[in-house]
Amino acid sequence: ANKKWHLFSAAATDIAHKPDDWSYICDKFPTEKAVRWRYDLNKREFFSDEVFVKIDNTPFANGAMRECFRAKKLSNFIGTHDKEDWHLPFANVVAKRYMKETDRQTYFDDVQLQMDAKYWAEEFNKAGPPKKIDIMQMMIIELSEREDKPLYHVETVIEGKYVKYNSNSGYVESHDHICRNTPQAFSHFTFEASGHKCMVVDIQGVGDIYTDPQIHTYDGAGYGSGNLATQGMSLFFNTHRCNVVCETLRLSKFDLTKKEKKRTLTIGDGVTCFRSDSFSSDGDGAFSYESDLVFNDSGIEDSVGRGSLVAQRMAAAGVPKIRLRSSTLEIDDHNGDQPWDTSELNRSLRYNVNNRRPSCVDMATKSREKTAEEVACSPLSEEVQAAASEEVERATILGQIHFDLAVYHYMGRFEDDRAQDGVSSVFHLEKAALCGLSTAEFTLGCLHLNIYHDELKELQLNANEVSETKGMSWMEKAAKHGNITALITVAQAYKDGSYSVERKWGKAQKYYLAYLDRTTSSTDDMGMFEPRHQVLSKLAEMCCTGGYGLERDANRAGELYTEAADCAMAAMNGRLANKFYMLAEEAWSSE
Repeated sequence: ANKKWHLFSAAATDIAHKPDDWSYICDKFPTEKAVRWRYDLNKREFFSDEVFVKIDNTPFANGAMRECFRAKKLSNFIGTHDKEDWHLPFANVVAKRYMKETDRQTYFDDVQLQMDAKYWAEEFNKAGPPKKIDIMQMMIIELSEREDKPLYHVETVIEGKYVKYNSNSGYVESHDHICRNTPQAFSHFTFEASGHKCMVVDIQGVGDIYTDPQIHTYDGAGYGSGNLATQGMSLFFNTHRCNVVCETLRLSKFDLTKKEKKRTLTIGDGVTCFRSDSFSSDGDGAFSYESDLVFNDSGIEDSVGRGSLVAQRMAAAGVPKIRLRSSTLEIDDHNGDQPWDTSELNRSLRYNVNNRRPSCVDMATKSREKTAEEVACSPLSEEVQAAASEEVERATILGQIHFDLAVYHYMGRFEDDRAQDGVSSVFHLEKAALCGLSTAEFTLGCLHLNIYHDELKELQLNANEVSETKGMSWMEKAAKHGNITALITVAQAYKDGSYSVERKWGKAQKYYLAYLDRTTSSTDDMGMFEPRHQVLSKLAEMCCTGGYGLERDANRAGELYTEAADCAMAAMNGRLANKFYMLAEEAWSSE
C-alpha cells in the first residue's frame, strides 16, 4: 500500500509541475457556483452537491451532436479557492453540451448509460482479461446561477491519442493496419455476460480508458436513439472476428457462413487479418472509415438523431454499408513494443463461465434443451420453470440477431453491387429458426413449400434443397410457437392431406382450435387471416363427417355451425349465416 501511495504521489507531483495549457481560463472567465449531479450505480439514483467551476465560452471541438468546452473544476477536497488552486492540472475538465436544444432528461439518461457501461467494464475486469479497462466517470454540471441554468456533461481530461475502436453500427477501427483486440472482445463479452440482453459498443477513448459508449438492448428499450437493438448487435457480429482475448475469456464464436469467414484469416495466436473497404486509404497509408462521423480534436461522435423506433434510429444513423476489397488489417493488441504476458491468459478461469450465455447457436440450443429436460423432471419447480423461460428468451434473442443478418444479406447491404447474398441469408435464417424464432421457422417453411410470405419475398432455395417434408417440419414448429399463419397452414394441410402429409383430422382440429384461441373477430376486419366463420365451418364439417382419426360428433358439429353463423352475421354476411344455420339443423337432425 505504501509503495502504491509513493508511486501515486510521484505521478501527481510530476503532473503538478507540468505547464498548464488551460491556465488562461483562470483569469479570463469568472468563478461560478454549480450543482454537480452524479449517479450511484448501486442505488440507481442521482445525488447532488455544490462545486465551483470556470468554463470557456468558446468550444474547442465538436461532434455531430455535442460541442466541447475547456473548463476547470475545483476539487471538494481543497478547502480554499486560491488562485493557485485553479492553476492545478487536476482541475482541468471537458464540459460537453448539446448543440441543439435537448430535453433535460437526456443529459441524465446519458450519464446513466455511461455508468451502466462502467459496470460491465468492471465485470469484464473480473473475468481476468490480459488488459484491464475502465470507463470514464461522467457527471452533470448545472450552472444554477445563470438564468437558463444550462447543463453540461463533465469528464476529467485524459491525455493521449483519442481513438474510436468500434461504433454502434459495425465499424471497426484500424491504424496502420492494426486493430485492437481488447475493445472488440469487451463488446462481445457484454453480450454473453448479460445473457444476450445487452451489448456495449461505440468503444472510444485513450488507450483502455473509454468514454461515450452506447448500449444496445435486445428490445431497443432505453439508452437513447443510438440503441439499435438486435439490429445493432447483428452489425457488430458481422464485422467482429473472435481474437485471442475472446478465446482467453472463453467467449463462443458467432456463426458465420464460409463466404463471411473468407473475409477473415486467423493466424498465429489469435492475430486476425480481415478484408474490408470500410476503411479507405487517404494516400499516405493511413485508413479512414467511410461513414457519417465527425472527427475532431476531442474525439468522434456518431451522427445519430433522436428517434423513438429502431427503424428510425437506423435511418437516422445512416448505418454504413460494409463492403469488401483487398485491404488487409491485422487485429492485434500490442501496445508499443510490449509483448503479451502469456501467464495472464489463464486468469479468466477464475471467472464463472456458467454465468454467461454463448453466441454460438449449437451451444445455445443445447443449453435450452438441457433446461427443458430439467423442467420435465421438475414440472412443479417455479425456479426451474423461470430458468426455462429465460433460456427460451435468450435463444430467441440470438435468433432475432441471425434473422436481422438474414435480412441484411437479402438486401445486399454488405456487397459492392448491392446484390443479394442468398446463401448467407438462408444460412442465418436457418440459424434463427434453430433458435426457435417463429418468424424464421415460418419463412423457411414457406420457402420449402413455395408459399407466398411477406418476409424475404424474393429469396429462393436451390432446387435440390427444396423439401416439402422440411417445409412442413418448420411450419409445424412455427405453429407450435404461436405463429398464426402457420397454425392455419398446418391445420389445412392435415385436413386436406396436402404438402406430402397424411390426413389427420385430429391434428387438424387441434391446430384450428389453437388458431381460434389466438384470433378474435376483430382480426377478420384486418383481412390478414382466415375468417373465424370459415374456420368454424371447417371444424363443423370434420365433426359432422368424422374419420381420419376424428370421431363423428353431430351435436358438436351443430354447435360449431351455429357459432360460425353468428360470426358470419357479425361480419355482415347474412346469406352465408343462413347457410350455416341450415347446416346446423341438418347436423342435429342426423344425431
